[in-house]
Amino acid sequence: MKSPTPRLVAGLLFTLLVIGSYAAYTVHSVSRMRQVQAGIVDRNRRGSLQLIRIQNDLNALALAMRDMLDDTAQYPLAAWKAPLARIRQNLEDAIAKEAALAQSRSPEQTAFLKSSFAEFWRAGGAVFDQAVQGKDPAARQLVRSSLQPRQEALSALIARLLVENNDAESRGGQQVEEIYKDIEANAYRFLAASVFLVVLMSVSLIRANRTLFEQLAGLADQRRELARQLISTQESTFRAISRDLHDEFGQILTALGAMLRRAERHAPAPEFHRQIQEATQTVQGTLENIRSLSQSLQPVIPEEQGLLAAIEWHLPVFERQTGIRVNYHPPAARADVRPEAAIHVFRILQESLNNVARHAAVEEVKVTLEAGESWFSLTIEDRGSGIAHPLRPGIGLTAMRERAELIGGTLEIGPGKEGGTRVYLRVPNEAGREAPVA
Repeated sequence: MKSPTPRLVAGLLFTLLVIGSYAAYTVHSVSRMRQVQAGIVDRNRRGSLQLIRIQNDLNALALAMRDMLDDTAQYPLAAWKAPLARIRQNLEDAIAKEAALAQSRSPEQTAFLKSSFAEFWRAGGAVFDQAVQGKDPAARQLVRSSLQPRQEALSALIARLLVENNDAESRGGQQVEEIYKDIEANAYRFLAASVFLVVLMSVSLIRANRTLFEQLAGLADQRRELARQLISTQESTFRAISRDLHDEFGQILTALGAMLRRAERHAPAPEFHRQIQEATQTVQGTLENIRSLSQSLQPVIPEEQGLLAAIEWHLPVFERQTGIRVNYHPPAARADVRPEAAIHVFRILQESLNNVARHAAVEEVKVTLEAGESWFSLTIEDRGSGIAHPLRPGIGLTAMRERAELIGGTLEIGPGKEGGTRVYLRVPNEAGREAPVA
């Protein structure tokens, strides 16, 4: 199977490209929306305020002209020059600010507005010239015939500009709303595309992982089968070596011992008799060691008497061979262990004790057996130097783990509660039954 890494990397890059593109689009849309709001809506709003200010000043002019036409007024027409000058100053300031804010207005409209106000003030100047000369009736006639129509025309013009500003502001609001809708629609599209990409990548990962796990499961089955065959071959080899030791070397040493005993009976001298006795003892000791080694290589006790009997036989042998004292804690209730699991538990015990003898440098090791209704556990714990870090399991530890897996058990190797090393094996025992220990 090809590695899924290139596809995952391509999917990641494409996802990043989509996210980057959407981020750039969002930034551009927000900038455009801000420009519309600041450049159109806000400016039109401020421009409308200035137009309203101009409209108010024009209304003030209309009221002033109405008072100027009142014949009963106690003030001469020339006295209105100063109030109108203040209104003019305020109007020119408002017109200048509104012209700076106006965007949608054409230059012709701006020029017409300025010329209309200029004509109005020229006509106003003519009115006050007549008033200064004492010609108030003629001046009032100019107000009626010239100033008031011009003021009304200016008011109508400002009203149209207000309507145009309101329309422009409405169009700006519509543009902002369209940008909002566009951003919202693209957000949903981006969300849909993101969900699609996530689903696509998840499906790809699931398929790749499923294939990998199937391959790993196949490899694990092959490894377990290979481990089973290796352990079976190991046991067959141990049986062959044990049989050869027992049948060949054991028989040779037995025959040699018998020959030495016969020679001892016919020894001509006491010194020769003593030497024959020493040789006989050496042969007997060697024979016992070979028998012990043969029994260790092919223990028949687990098959004939059960696992607990085999452990109780092996621990004194271990003490005698290594000089390490074994603190043995048998289970509170005796349990029968499955025959196919007994030999593997016994081998794990042997390998653990051999590791203690080789590496722990201790004088005592603790062996604890516990049994439940459907399980059996074995604990080997010492107070030695502990496990090297990092742990590099050798053939012995690997074989222990393989044997634990073959019988469906779990094997834990780690530091003990009081230092040193602790080996804990827990085995399910479907055929187990408990009985009080005699």
